[in-house]
Amino acid sequence: MGHDKSRSSVSIGNVDWNDPHLNDLLKKADSWSIDNRNPVPAQDVQIRIACGWNANNVSKPALLISESDGVMVLITHFPLPHGEEVQVNSQTGNISRTRMGRVIEEREGHRAGDQQQGIFLSWLRVRSS
Repeated sequence: MGHDKSRSSVSIGNVDWNDPHLNDLLKKADSWSIDNRNPVPAQDVQIRIACGWNANNVSKPALLISESDGVMVLITHFPLPHGEEVQVNSQTGNISRTRMGRVIEEREGHRAGDQQQGIFLSWLRVRSS
């Protein structure tokens, strides 16, 4: 994420864009829908910035869309400051869970409609207990 993919020191050689095999492959690729989302259903959570310049006691809603390898991905309608400690509170049935994480990456949503909806994505490294 965040890598400059426009420059490359690797040469792929000459491409014959009129090659029928290449055209068939490109037609097939047009219909592909690649989605890197975790198959786990999204979960409504409450978050608050717990440490740093922006720390406060106000909880705000967010959507937890992925959690794997010690990283949580949140959708919010506001940007989370890079490097801030965030408390994430979730409720599953009668069980409450609180986790802490540090914002390691953040960006506006890129999908159709994300900017109209004011969607921001944030990656949080979960702090171990």
